[in-house]
Amino acid sequence: MSDIERWQDLVDAVGGQLPDLVEKFLTRILPDPAYAESGLTLEELRRSSFSSFSAMLLAMRETAPDIDALGVMAAELGARRARQGVPLDSLVRAIRLDFSVLWDALADPALGADPALLVRNAEVVWSTVDRFAASVQERYLAELEEIQGADADLQQQYLAQLLAPSEPSATDLSRIAGALRVDARSAFLVAAIDRNDGLTVRRRVRARPPRDTPVFTYDQGHHTLVIRPRNASAEERLSFQEAALFDGMAAAVAPHPDGIGGVRTAVSAAREIMKDLPMGSKGIFTLRDRWLSITSHRLSQVGCDPELLVASALRRCTSAERERLLEATRAFLELGSLVAVAEQLACHRNTVVNRLSAFENYTGLDLQKPRDAALAVLAVGR
Repeated sequence: MSDIERWQDLVDAVGGQLPDLVEKFLTRILPDPAYAESGLTLEELRRSSFSSFSAMLLAMRETAPDIDALGVMAAELGARRARQGVPLDSLVRAIRLDFSVLWDALADPALGADPALLVRNAEVVWSTVDRFAASVQERYLAELEEIQGADADLQQQYLAQLLAPSEPSATDLSRIAGALRVDARSAFLVAAIDRNDGLTVRRRVRARPPRDTPVFTYDQGHHTLVIRPRNASAEERLSFQEAALFDGMAAAVAPHPDGIGGVRTAVSAAREIMKDLPMGSKGIFTLRDRWLSITSHRLSQVGCDPELLVASALRRCTSAERERLLEATRAFLELGSLVAVAEQLACHRNTVVNRLSAFENYTGLDLQKPRDAALAVLAVGR
């Protein structure tokens, strides 16, 4: 009997043990949480394992293996596992287990295989499993790309509905949250970035673990919006994972809205903060950082710049006195302490008191009163 015939007889003998091979494979794979928690039934795993082993054994016994037939089986498995949400690394690891299961069966002393025959055909076994794994992985990735593309299209449609000019109803918001697979009552991170940075953020989002909190991006004019549900009890400051999305770029982060219905207002806030940033800015900017600039700019746009009130009131004093009063006022608004202001300006505390009193006499603004102090900040604090 030739080597080829002896090898084919051995492979046929292992093929007669297919149910045992499947059970041994399942025993090894089920401890993997990706399979234990995947929702796949044992019957589904048995069927796919039986089909996989059958296809590989058939390829192993042929002198000119039918690669196309093996590829069809691998493609079906790869596409199915992608749709079922099994992580790729777990899938490939499971297929690699096929080699050890097959090899143990081929080398079983009960079959009386010649060790030299096994050694000569070890490459056949390994290349068959490796070819099968490569085909599964290729089809898995192609299927996953199709799924992600379809999901991204749907996400964009629902985000467009959420941010449409007409405000969605409560029923619409509930439907949109369900479609996006988020809790409508969650708090949300809402940020605006330059549209040119959108591709970078999308790449970082795709690189995250599949089961991580979803991150949605939406191009709107010159800006890309980034929306991510977050724990309502989380700190106002961004987490490390959230901040890492914006590393190396400028990101305008709105006050975190509670509930998906607040996302629309937060988007307006994020865009306003972003438009206020100077060219070349980098880092994370919030309303706390930019409120003074935004408010002053908006007031000046409608002719209500508070600076005009102070400037007209101080016309009655000399230019030198005006500079001294404004210097003391700005320092006090920043530091809030007469002693600290005196140290910064290298003068006596009473001098500071006199200058602030003079500022009040000219402008009518008492910096000890919060409302007057707020107006003074807008007028001179820039």
